[in-house]
Amino acid sequence: MPDDDEIERETEDIRLKIAHAHAALYDRVRLEREARRQYARDYYAAHREEQLEYQRQRRDAQREEDPDGYRKRAKERTKRWRDKHVGEVNAKLRAKYQANPEKLRARRREYYAEHAEELRGKRREHYAKAKEARDAARRAWLEDEETRRRDVGLPPARLPQTERDQREAHAAAADRFFVRKWTEAELREALKSITTPPDVWAAWVRDCARARATYHLAEQKAELERLQKELGRARPGPKPKPRPTAEQRAEDARLDAIGKQINDRLRHREPPRRPHHLDPAAPHPMLQPNHTMGMNR
Repeated sequence: MPDDDEIERETEDIRLKIAHAHAALYDRVRLEREARRQYARDYYAAHREEQLEYQRQRRDAQREEDPDGYRKRAKERTKRWRDKHVGEVNAKLRAKYQANPEKLRARRREYYAEHAEELRGKRREHYAKAKEARDAARRAWLEDEETRRRDVGLPPARLPQTERDQREAHAAAADRFFVRKWTEAELREALKSITTPPDVWAAWVRDCARARATYHLAEQKAELERLQKELGRARPGPKPKPRPTAEQRAEDARLDAIGKQINDRLRHREPPRRPHHLDPAAPHPMLQPNHTMGMNR
C-alpha cells in the first residue's frame, strides 16, 4: 500500500499535467481566435466594397422595417461613441471655431433667426420639465438651511404669508394713494408736519457741496488730460543728437585728459590711516589736526 508521500507526489504530478494541458489548450484557443481574426481582416480587405454594399443594404432594410427604432438605435450608437471620444470631438470643434469664428457666429445668428419660435418652444419645454427638479432642489436647500439654523441655536426663518385678496387690496390702495393729485391745502398741511433736524440739514448741505466739488474736480482732471494729450500731439519730438565726428571725439578725449590731470593734482587727499597704538590714555587719532593739501598748501 503506497504511503502518504507517494500519494502526494502522484497528486502533484497530476496537477502539473492538468495545468500544462490547460495552458496548451489556452494557447491553442488563443492562436485559433487570432487566426480567425486575421482571416476576417484579410477577407474584409479583399472584399471591402462587397461588405460595404452589404452593410448599406442591411441598414436600408432595417430603416424600412422600423424607421423609429433605427433612428433610436443610431442615436444611441452615436451617443456612446461621443461619450468615449468627447475630448477628441471638443478639440476638433474648438479648432474649427478658432479657424473661422465669424463664419460660425453668422451661421448661428441665421439659424436662430429662422428657428426662433422652435428654439423658444424647446426652452419652455425644458424649463417645464426641469421645474420639478428645481423645486425639489430648493426644498432640500431650505431644509438644510433650517437644520443649520437649529444647530447653531437660531430661530427658524419664516416669512409672513399674506393672502392673495389682501395683497391685491394693498396694491390697489397704494396705487390710489400715489396716483391721486394733492391739492395745495393738503400740500401745505403736509409740509407743516415735516421738520428736518438742523444737523441732518447741515450734513445734507455738506454732502451736496462735496459732491459738486468732486464732480467739478473730475471735469477739470478730464479737461487737463485732454489738453495734455493735444499738447503732446502738437509738440514736436526731441531732435536727434548729431553724431560726433572723429575730430570732435579726439578733442573730447584731449579735454578729458587735461581735466583728469588737474583733478589728480588739486583733489583733496586724506592722510593714511595710522595703526592702532593700543594705549587707552592716548588721544584719539582722529582728533589730530589734518594738514590741508591742494589749493591751500
